[in-house]
Amino acid sequence: MLTLPLLGVGMGVGMGVGAGAGMGAVMQSTPQPVWQEVISNDGSWNLKWRVLIGARIAELPVVRRRFSLELHIESTRDPKQIVMAVLVDAQMPEHAHGMNVAPTISLEPGGAVADGMLFHMSGRWEVDVDIDDGVTVERAQWNILMY
Repeated sequence: MLTLPLLGVGMGVGMGVGAGAGMGAVMQSTPQPVWQEVISNDGSWNLKWRVLIGARIAELPVVRRRFSLELHIESTRDPKQIVMAVLVDAQMPEHAHGMNVAPTISLEPGGAVADGMLFHMSGRWEVDVDIDDGVTVERAQWNILMY
């Protein structure tokens, strides 16, 4: 597995990101800023994300505790491009199941918030964010290891 440096903004301690062939980013144990960054699969969107537990910024979600994902989304090709809709989901590929809850998505200027996320068990969770600009839907995805 190739490990790539994480590009992030903000202050604090977070987790690093590495890439695996066709698997999205994988969380590693290297300290990094709280904001994590990923490029969508076709390169059209730059997505920065962070975890909120209540109103507090957290490095990672806590197993069996609800959390929110705060998303900052910007086009890599056209700064005027607008996000029309966002869908957020997560699953555990090794266990062939997803979350037991569906998050509520709120669009905000420059991004979205997914409230009510819940990783109900430890292991590798794959997070998928589908970004819809009204013409195409493109996915950004990454992995979070919960142990």
